[in-house]
Formats: sequence, C-alpha cells, structure tokens
Amino acid sequence: MTFLARKKAKRAGSSIAMAIALMTGAAVGVTALETPAYAQKKRDKEDKPSYSKGFIAAYTPVNEALNAEAKDEAAIRAGIPAMIAAIENDDDKNAAGGILNNIGVALDDRALMRQGINMMLESGKVAPERLGQFYYTAGQLAYNDDDFQVAREQLSKADAAGYTGMDLVPVIADTYFQQEQYGEGLAYMKGRIDAKLQAGEKPPEDWLKRGVANAYNNDMAAEAVEFSAMYARHYPSDTSWKDAINIQRNLFLYENPELLDLMRLADKTNTMVQLRDYVDYVDAANVLRFPGEVKRIIDKGVASGVVDPSETLIAETLRSANARIAADKADLAGLESDARAAGASGSLVAGAGDAFLAYEMGDKAEAMYEIALTKPGADTARLNTRLGIAQLLQGKVAEAQETFAKVDGKRAPIARLWSVYAEIQGAGAAGTM
Repeated sequence: MTFLARKKAKRAGSSIAMAIALMTGAAVGVTALETPAYAQKKRDKEDKPSYSKGFIAAYTPVNEALNAEAKDEAAIRAGIPAMIAAIENDDDKNAAGGILNNIGVALDDRALMRQGINMMLESGKVAPERLGQFYYTAGQLAYNDDDFQVAREQLSKADAAGYTGMDLVPVIADTYFQQEQYGEGLAYMKGRIDAKLQAGEKPPEDWLKRGVANAYNNDMAAEAVEFSAMYARHYPSDTSWKDAINIQRNLFLYENPELLDLMRLADKTNTMVQLRDYVDYVDAANVLRFPGEVKRIIDKGVASGVVDPSETLIAETLRSANARIAADKADLAGLESDARAAGASGSLVAGAGDAFLAYEMGDKAEAMYEIALTKPGADTARLNTRLGIAQLLQGKVAEAQETFAKVDGKRAPIARLWSVYAEIQGAGAAGTM
C-alpha cells in the first residue's frame, strides 16, 4: 500500500491490516493483561503497567473471545463498549487501544484499528523510540480513509519524532494536493527544500519533480517556474532542462524577443529535440533580422535529423538566410562605428548589440549593450538579459549572474534560468547536459 499511488476508490484493507499487525505486535504484546492477582502485585513498580480491577474484568472476556480458535465476531464487538467504559487510567487505555487494534486487524475493520492506535498514543505509554512508527501508522490509516487533515497532523508528528521508514515529505504534501490545496502543498515542499539547502544538503530529486508536476498540472505558473528552475539547478539533465524551458513556453505568452532568448538557452542546453523547437527558434529570430543565427539553427536541426531541409518552408528560409549573411556581416563594422558615436540613439546601439550577439560575438555584443543601458528610455530587462548572455559566451560566469539578477518583469523567469545555467557552467557541470 503506497500513499502516492492511491486511487480514489476505496481499497480492501487486508494489506493495510497486515502491515499494522506487524508494526504493533510488539506493543500489543507488552500491554497484554495478566491475571488480576499478578497485575495487582506489579502496581508498586513504577516501570510496570498498573491496570484497574474493573478494566481487567471487562477486558478479559474480549481478549478470550479474540483469541478463541473459532472467533465469534458478535461476541467480540459486544464486549468493546463495556471495556472502554471501564478505563480508569492510562495503562488501561493503552491496553484497550492495543486490543482494539488487534480486533481491527482480525476483523479487517480499519475504524477499530484507527481507534486503537489513537488510544495508545493518547495514553502516553508508547515508548519514545516507537512514537514515530505509531504516528506514521495513524497517519497511514487516516490517509486511506481520505481523512487528509488528520493524516497530515499525524504524519507531521511522525516526521517530528524522527520516523525514517519512508520519506514523509511527499506524502504530507500529497495530503494537501488531495484536498486541492495546491498552494499550501507546494509552500510546504518549498519550505522543506529550503531547510535542506540551509543545512548544506541537496534536496531529493523526487521532491523537486513532484513540485514541478503539481505546479504545472494545476497552472500555477510562478510555482512551476520556481520548482523547475530548482530541478534544473540541482539535477541538470536533458529532462530537467526541457521541463524548465518548456514550462515557460507553455505557461507564458512570450513575444518573439523573449521567446528568442529562451530558445537560445534551449540551444545551449541541447534540449531542442522536436521540429517545433527549431521552428519556434527560427520564427522568433526572424531571417530578415538575424540570418546568420537562423542558418546556424537550421543547420543544427538538419544535422540532428529533426529538420528536413527539403521541406518547402525550411528550404525557402535557408535560401533567404544564405542570400543575406554576407551583406549582413559586411555591415557589422559600420554598425559598430555608428553605435559608438556620441549621438547614437539607444535603439541603434541595442540593435548593434543584437547583431553581434546573433553571430555569438560576445565581446562586441557586451560593449554595445553596456552603452545601450546608458541611453534614455533603455529597455533594461531586455538589454540585461542579452548582456548576461553575451558575458556568458565569454565565460564571464560571475558577471553574467550579476547581470541576470537585475532582470525584472516578464523576462525574470528567463533570466533566472540563464543564471542557473551559468551557475552550472561555473561549477563545470554544463557538459553533462
């Protein structure tokens, strides 16, 4: 029985009962009642249970009926109310809880199992080293009854008690998700991830993947971007980078300038694997503006086997690019000279930076963007995004990250992903993607 593979339909309780029987067997054995006379002798010993006479009298017939070879369910159930009514102290309560749990196991009655486990916990007689296991079981039973609020409370107590039998973080988060409290569940997971990071530990991959999936599937764009960026940062791979980039493509309505810078990152992380990826990149770049970049991307797509060069639109775009590249490159020197002139407009200087960036001439692009940022009315978000890319092309990782951190507005998620990529490059792990 697993929490996170559960179905909405109720399931038979036999496998649950077996798990709980194995878990609680020792505890129930400890609280099994002796004869009244022997129990009375132990009352003077603080480390031994002390049962009340009335409870012993009510407990004994229920216990005998439960242990009979031929169990009489009606007789067993009939004795429960009187036994509970006879409870006078915590030892009584613990023993009653133990037998109720065992009755629940024997009769496949999850309600009795829950009642029994909870009574043992309420008694305060559960050994400290076993509290985590008991809270976990109480939480599991509540979860399987769709009692998610109680499940969350009990599982959180199990976690606090140091239970290590399974990773409880995704389960506790799922108690929120089952109630469609997606924001609360993701906030809980984010808090646990932050705690791991503050402790100098790497958060488990499963936490990040579940966070990405729940945020994306419920159209929580900001959270999806945040979790996918963390996933790519801590577990860089084709999968994590494709998720991080495509989540933004699918959840945000980017115009071509923003989409171009996002697709440039897809190119760098080698995660363009479908024809749509190459078409989106080429459309965003625009063969009339950046023929050299368009040709480079089409050629890469052809080499990968994803792009068919004979397809009409691709062939026409490639012909147009080839016809323009020579003149486009020849204009670069004059464009740079004009951009450096004292009276050059901000749009001219920014355009010069874009032209150099399209040919991956990072040093010249960087210089142009820095000048453009000083001009009145500068589009700082766009310029800083591309300045960071230009710096990264030159291996200036720290400078690029500082620049990306300045980007705000709708470009902020794109810049954040670029910053993650820069961090990975700086750590020497980019080649694993």
